[in-house]
Amino acid sequence: MTKQLISIVFGTRPELIKLAPVILMAQQDSRFEVEVLFTGQHDELVRDAIEFFNIKIDRRLSMMHAGQSLNQLLIQGLTQIEQVFKDGRTRHAIIIQGDTTTVLAAGLVAFSMKIPVAHVEAGLRSYDMDQPFPEEGNRQLVSRVAKWHFAPTEKSKDNLLNEHIEADAISVTGNTIVDAVYLGRELIKSKQAGQDLLKQLGIHLDPTDKVILITAHRRENFGQGIQNICDAVSALIEQYPELHFIWPVHLNPAVHDVIHNRFDDHKRVHLVKPLDYPNLLAVIERSYFIMTDSGGIQEESPSFHKPVLILRETTERPEVISVGAGVLVGTDTPLIVKEAQHLLNDVSHYHKMSNVENPFGDGHASQRILDKIATSY
Repeated sequence: MTKQLISIVFGTRPELIKLAPVILMAQQDSRFEVEVLFTGQHDELVRDAIEFFNIKIDRRLSMMHAGQSLNQLLIQGLTQIEQVFKDGRTRHAIIIQGDTTTVLAAGLVAFSMKIPVAHVEAGLRSYDMDQPFPEEGNRQLVSRVAKWHFAPTEKSKDNLLNEHIEADAISVTGNTIVDAVYLGRELIKSKQAGQDLLKQLGIHLDPTDKVILITAHRRENFGQGIQNICDAVSALIEQYPELHFIWPVHLNPAVHDVIHNRFDDHKRVHLVKPLDYPNLLAVIERSYFIMTDSGGIQEESPSFHKPVLILRETTERPEVISVGAGVLVGTDTPLIVKEAQHLLNDVSHYHKMSNVENPFGDGHASQRILDKIATSY
């Protein structure tokens, strides 16, 4: 039997984390020949995940250049990805995940070259083009050119049906982030990683200390939004002496400089570099709850039974709210403080938010994705 050549394209760390179980499973599947293409959209940030999951990269591109606009980034992606796909080989599918410029560029190139597009994590919508920007627009555009729409939930499927995507083009698979969490835990055990990781970060905690993992990096939160989040952290730290924040600070100066100027010398706000994946899993495991504007962490939190306060005005992952595992707080300082206090002061409320069924799947999304592609020919 002739193997199907599939190209799996990623450019950022969240994309690789969610595609890693798909890549590793596809590479062991006799039905496929697998080509892994890394665009370099997140070059430095993605290296740890490549190493952790032991991903073999077949083609490395260089989309990122200092100071370029989103349009210039897209042009780089279109040009460089097209050069790869012009090698004369027949590809049966291009697999892309999520909502970044890499995803849009790969989807558009594949469409123009009549290569079928498989969109992993399809159908997420906020229906607000400014939040998240540009991700919401990227997702909607890719949905117009994809052949296979791998929706993580029934809600995502409904969004696609409402946009007149044919039902037989949509498969509800669960989210591959659940696959990645399970895989990551196993790798940590097998590599004997995860031990004393907080101490390696220079963070020494008593068993009674409560940890809050916080991340904030979205464009729409730049400026006053980040300042408001910092104000909320300051208020909570003052009220609760047992509280420690672990804050992996994004490298963008619009985020990095504001946070470091505010908390550089604070003993209970631990500012660390962006965490590699095993460290991130370890910190999530140790956390009491999470405050984040990250999409991926909203999905990871229920797998660890950790409540999440979402530092955004809207979310394209409403399932985490509908099951009761998360609350939208935006960057409203009093609201952030109020909801954090509720979790810290009310044990029954905390347990109610912690003990919910994971709305994002059972850890078998990758297998469903590959089976659908393989049986479509």
